[in-house]
Amino acid sequence: MPKVSIIVPVYNAEKSIGRCVDSILGQEFHDYELILVDDGSTDSSPAILDAYANDDQRVHVVHKQNAGVSNARNTGLDQARGRYVQFLDADDWITPDATKLLVRAMEDNGVDMVIADFYRVIGERVARKGNIDYDNPITREDYADLMIESPADFYWGVLWNKLFRRDIIEKHHLRMDPNVSWSEDFIFNMEYVLHTNTIYPLHAPVYYYVKTEGSLVESSSGIANMVRMKASVIEYYKAFYQQVYDDESYEVRKADIYRFLVNFASDGSATPGMPSTKRLGEERGVRESASPLEDGPVSRLYYSGLLLDRSLASVAARFDLNLREVKAFVFVKYAGAIRDREEVGDYAGLAGMSLATTFAKLTSRGLLKAVPVPKDKEAGAAEQRDAGSARGSRRLIALGDKSADLSAAVDEAVADYQRLLNRDLSREERELLAKLSKKLARNAREFVL
Repeated sequence: MPKVSIIVPVYNAEKSIGRCVDSILGQEFHDYELILVDDGSTDSSPAILDAYANDDQRVHVVHKQNAGVSNARNTGLDQARGRYVQFLDADDWITPDATKLLVRAMEDNGVDMVIADFYRVIGERVARKGNIDYDNPITREDYADLMIESPADFYWGVLWNKLFRRDIIEKHHLRMDPNVSWSEDFIFNMEYVLHTNTIYPLHAPVYYYVKTEGSLVESSSGIANMVRMKASVIEYYKAFYQQVYDDESYEVRKADIYRFLVNFASDGSATPGMPSTKRLGEERGVRESASPLEDGPVSRLYYSGLLLDRSLASVAARFDLNLREVKAFVFVKYAGAIRDREEVGDYAGLAGMSLATTFAKLTSRGLLKAVPVPKDKEAGAAEQRDAGSARGSRRLIALGDKSADLSAAVDEAVADYQRLLNRDLSREERELLAKLSKKLARNAREFVL
């Protein structure tokens, strides 16, 4: 039985479905089934889906008459066998570590749902979106309190930035309501949350949501129009809060609850020039190879470096850091001794003002700290200064007092990186590689120290 059932409703998506499916098949996490529900497409989508199913046994295609996205998702749920359920829309795609991070967050924290940050894509621009600042599991009541502040935000309403437990879905017979033409996914989410105890906010953007012309956000142009659309949903919304809160708490929050009627649907923004907006492809700070390199020592180092950067990039996103800041931390963590600031900068690609800014940020958050120069190094440092060394006095750096969580996340990312490198190797090959890697490192060290 697969651990995750990934469900994608498809209707006339021939232009985008390849990118969507490829992102799923390229996941670092492999224990899943992909259920593609063709909702009566009239373009080439059915043939595209069948081709994927013929090439990969994890892909299952269901062809059905057109009945809408809610019915298609329900069909996917009827077919699902996984322990967890993940949804995508055919216009969108996910990061290579998306399913891995969602499952890990669910299992490591013992929660009933995971809700993740996402990327909002408009053309060649992309911006990160997330609404919960907590770094730990929250209760159903906490979730309701946070949602009441911006109930029309896509972060709460959509299915695709969440991971669900299928046993909860089946125990309580949860499905999309095909008779509701708007916010049916929001209603499903509210009904699901009613049966949860704890929820984990994953601070790593794992989903790329593509804003399309004519979408709800584009078409909701006035308060009157918004109220009309929400009239059929408000009873579900009120019932949700009446079940979450006791009578007294509900009365206190009633005015805030009714603001839902006039809150405009929002999926964030991707405004050029804003710090949160990046060019598509630059949002994680990971460089991409434009073309394959011929096999050899340079290509192996190059691709393994890209893979490590990709693993560390998700850590950077979770801790509100950039990749170079995480690499500075990584060097201090694994160098095996207290290092001077310039050595760290050499590894992380930082110098001058960017180096100073990085250390100011990491030290202010308690992730790194400056330490006194050990006695046996004071003479050497003095000699450097007297000789007019370009580097000046040595400033030594160690892990800070609040580095434990980041340190654990880095260990996890490095372990993921090693698993990906070794995934096709036998046990004997992995052991031999470990021995040879140590020898290669010793040989290289002899010539650079």
